[in-house]
Amino acid sequence: MFRRLEETLPPDPKYPSSLQELGFFVDQHGCIRNIKTPELFYDFHHTNNDRHNELRADAMRACHRKGVFERLSALGLNRLYLPSLTTTKPDGPHVNILLPAAKVLKTRKRIVVMINDENYQDLAILAYRLLQREGGLNGGSAINFVKKLISRNNPDPNLAEKLSADGAGADSDKDIPGLIIMNASQLLYSHQFNEAMSLRSWSAMPRKSIYHEATLVHPVENRVEGHRTPEEHIKTVFDSVIKNPDFVAPDAEVYVIAIEGGSAYMINVLNQDFWKYGDRITAMAIFNTVVNTAQISDPALKAFLHTRTREWKVSELKDPSKVLDLPHDYNVSPPTAPAERKTVNWLVFSKPVPSPFWTSFTDFSCPTLGSKKRPVNSADYSTVPKPKESESTIFYGAEALCPTFGGGDTWVGECIFTQPAVQDAVLDFFEDVAQDPKNYSNPAFTLDIPQPTPDNPLELDPSFAPLSTMPEETLTEEQQAFNDAEAALIEMQIALSSTPSTTATFKDSRERLVTRIAKKEAEVKDLAKTALATGGLGADAANRLRAKWMPTTEPQTQFAGVESDREEGLKVLDSEAGLPDTVKEELKKLYLNDE
Repeated sequence: MFRRLEETLPPDPKYPSSLQELGFFVDQHGCIRNIKTPELFYDFHHTNNDRHNELRADAMRACHRKGVFERLSALGLNRLYLPSLTTTKPDGPHVNILLPAAKVLKTRKRIVVMINDENYQDLAILAYRLLQREGGLNGGSAINFVKKLISRNNPDPNLAEKLSADGAGADSDKDIPGLIIMNASQLLYSHQFNEAMSLRSWSAMPRKSIYHEATLVHPVENRVEGHRTPEEHIKTVFDSVIKNPDFVAPDAEVYVIAIEGGSAYMINVLNQDFWKYGDRITAMAIFNTVVNTAQISDPALKAFLHTRTREWKVSELKDPSKVLDLPHDYNVSPPTAPAERKTVNWLVFSKPVPSPFWTSFTDFSCPTLGSKKRPVNSADYSTVPKPKESESTIFYGAEALCPTFGGGDTWVGECIFTQPAVQDAVLDFFEDVAQDPKNYSNPAFTLDIPQPTPDNPLELDPSFAPLSTMPEETLTEEQQAFNDAEAALIEMQIALSSTPSTTATFKDSRERLVTRIAKKEAEVKDLAKTALATGGLGADAANRLRAKWMPTTEPQTQFAGVESDREEGLKVLDSEAGLPDTVKEELKKLYLNDE
């Protein structure tokens, strides 16, 4: 039997945590591009070796996190280390979250708490798949949302434009929003690196060789007390930060944003002890949760989900302001509209009040609960009654937990909240609650289900996509080839405008890119002609192409002793005296030759 000695195994690969050494740079918009080919973004499958790809990806993610933290720090959000509650990194087990300085946070009247997913997100990272592509560091993380909180309803009309620049920061403490970003993903602690890690980062730690197994996770030594699970982490942050008057004012309104797995963990925490944590939450927005109505055992939580919670979910409905689904027994009392709607500024200071509003939080308008005074614990409520059985035989599938809305233009759950339209819809909801936080209840939403008849047929959606944006399977081969080439050309042109010319390396990259753009423009032109000739070009694209047509002049040729093109020759035949005789003579010669 033969065996291979351990020291002869190939070493575990190493990649530097430097964008430039990895061959990438950050452009003026915050997008990460390839230095040699700026029109290309990060590619995971760089080699055919999975371990190399995994470690290279982890090095890239480390660069991403560093860039995001630098930009968030400029906006006033920095790391707080738990359980020590210090801003200085401890030399021992810890988990970090992001929030403003305590002196700033406790002055804010409204606090937004963000809970991310534990699988593929990291602290303040919403979607790596978007961050590594066109979204960039700002769109794929919480940065754009922080900027939106600062500029929304701000009296300074130029603030939004100032913040639109990559790396823009808050001018002073008064411009820092009350935002707490939890960290449900990085709950493993490495003594070797003194770092809190996600499971993916843990798997990328150095090994003895490329063929050795990953380092085992010790259930005690590699966990942080109070943060062993995402539910524990949420409870600890509520107990030590959100309910701590040294960080958050007792009268502050707390609005929760929970994404995918984060929403499931938040709901589980509320289901276990609603009155300890739920009575501190003013309203909640959840995204693409996997929790089912059957899992809700606390009647108070069910009432809260009906009256003060909304969900945004992946669906064919793209408008995040349109209702997609409702709980089967949804029946709330419509909120009383305030006499005058007030403008909600997310930077406004908190004014101390004698008693917090939630101590008089007495009525959840839910038909299954009625009006009850706040009990000592949820056991004082009767069990959640089952909804009446419908006589219909329609299969409804999973029942909605709360009013549910369209998740925007994406098919990926983690990307829902990255869309500006969805962020605006969430803040609109929170601002509706802020009009009367003590007595708010969701409106009596209804589902607009079309019921076409022969006399009243179903009308097409006015926003129906034109041919150029139709699904690929409905396009001709010529149209698809043209669309792909045109999209690639646009991306090249954007990359050219985003690539600096400060160094020799970038100058070479720009020159090569200019050459590729010229070739791609010629290719697009040829493909457009081919698609138009076969009837495969969309109406919009065909009209644009025809509008650019210019009359062309053919090269001159010898015609009856005169240098002219075909069109000029015909004109000469009609107008030039003596030329018809010349034509006859030439014809006679032809006849003679035939004889």
